[in-house]
Amino acid sequence: MRFAKTIFEQSIHSSWIFYAAVWGIIIGTIGSFIFEIMIFNHWLWLVVAILILIFALRHSTCIMLIFAIFSGMMIGNLRVAPEIIGRANLANLVGETVTLNGKIADDPVVASGQVTVHLTHLELHLPRDELVEVAGTVYVQLSNPRIDLERSDKIAITGKVGTGFGIYAASFYRPELTEVTRSETGDIFARLKNWFAERVRDFIVSPAVDLGLGYLVGMKSGLSESFSDALSAVGMTHVVVASGAHLGILIGAAGKLFGKLSKFSGLMLSLLLVLAFVLIVGFTPSMTRAALVTSLSLMVGYVGRKFTPLRLLSLVAALTLLLVPINFQNLGWQLSFASFFGIMILAPCLQKLLYGGKKPPWLAGMLITSISTSLICAPILIYNFGSLSFLSLIANLIILPTLPYAMLLVFLTGSFSFCTAIAQVFGQIATYLLDFHIFIINFLGEKKMFILELPPDDARIFLLYLLIGVLLVVVQYRHYKKICYNEKHEDKVRIRDA
Repeated sequence: MRFAKTIFEQSIHSSWIFYAAVWGIIIGTIGSFIFEIMIFNHWLWLVVAILILIFALRHSTCIMLIFAIFSGMMIGNLRVAPEIIGRANLANLVGETVTLNGKIADDPVVASGQVTVHLTHLELHLPRDELVEVAGTVYVQLSNPRIDLERSDKIAITGKVGTGFGIYAASFYRPELTEVTRSETGDIFARLKNWFAERVRDFIVSPAVDLGLGYLVGMKSGLSESFSDALSAVGMTHVVVASGAHLGILIGAAGKLFGKLSKFSGLMLSLLLVLAFVLIVGFTPSMTRAALVTSLSLMVGYVGRKFTPLRLLSLVAALTLLLVPINFQNLGWQLSFASFFGIMILAPCLQKLLYGGKKPPWLAGMLITSISTSLICAPILIYNFGSLSFLSLIANLIILPTLPYAMLLVFLTGSFSFCTAIAQVFGQIATYLLDFHIFIINFLGEKKMFILELPPDDARIFLLYLLIGVLLVVVQYRHYKKICYNEKHEDKVRIRDA
């Protein structure tokens, strides 16, 4: 008992308290959604949670970790409460015909004469012409709308409320589009993306141009259904979803272009590029995660510090859940964080296990990274789709090394569209490279014998994470023992070397 009391009274670093609150936010947000808990549904609870956290930070002891986690759970529950209420309100209206206002959250998807949009900032019309704000996102499938819809348009629809699914609180199929409101300029960044895409299409033909625009700005609407199925079968869907890899390439290019400027100028220009890219692509879950990771890493690196991967992962997860609590049910969000965990945490662990402190060869490093991301993403993919492709390892090794060049060529083609001769040269080279990617994806997508079929919706597949956790603990323990041994015998080593 005395030992336990001593442990809980021991002072610890204040950063532990902070990250305990961060994990409290993650636990509180996800747990509140799963169990539909609304205990702290008032803004005064936010004040209480902040005061508890400040008290915990000022008295940094082990027992304060519990208070920090509790304060984070309060904040998470408070943020989730409006979403739970909004879902309940829309669920009570299933089967009824209502009029709903909303804002188009991302680029509309056009397929087979139908336009699919996702609406946020919802307002429900009541019988007395009153508007009630409703939290949440709804799925809307319109049939032959009279005008072309754009991201950020505000629309009004009248139709029968359908049941929600996934991240959507409700669904509307073929409702009547009663009103469209657009600002004078519309979404400038969405229009800039569409304008640039049209310039690229003048010099690169389909289907290469569709894949190229998917690489560069995440435009997937032009991809055929058969090719999308091939991407999914090969496990390469992530390459046409703008995320961390795309921002990494962008920031790397910016570092080479602006590397001779001052450190502060380089930071500001990099952050502006990140902001511009996000505004053009849109605030998708994977893009938001990538932007936060990149921005935080740049700012911390500017002052000569760096995040440990696990802390960065937890902080960004908490921030994205505070921005959009329902993100944890989004498959893109789940795979984005799973890939990040595989690259930043599991891959270095496997490198330590196989190569010790040495840097592995390039091909081995690529293979380890690919295996790590595949292992972490496998349970999520199997649970949702009931299949897993082993071809992603091969596809990653072939396509990912040339992905930056494909993106650069597509960008240069659009940028030099005013000079036809130069744009044609870049466009032709880009076409050759993109056609090669299409050939590889289609070829591998036909090899059905490398696709493992398992029953979906079986939660037992997540036991794989337990094995991965044991592996991480064992490798870190061995690494820690090696460091302790080296420190213990450091003086003997120096005498021997002398």
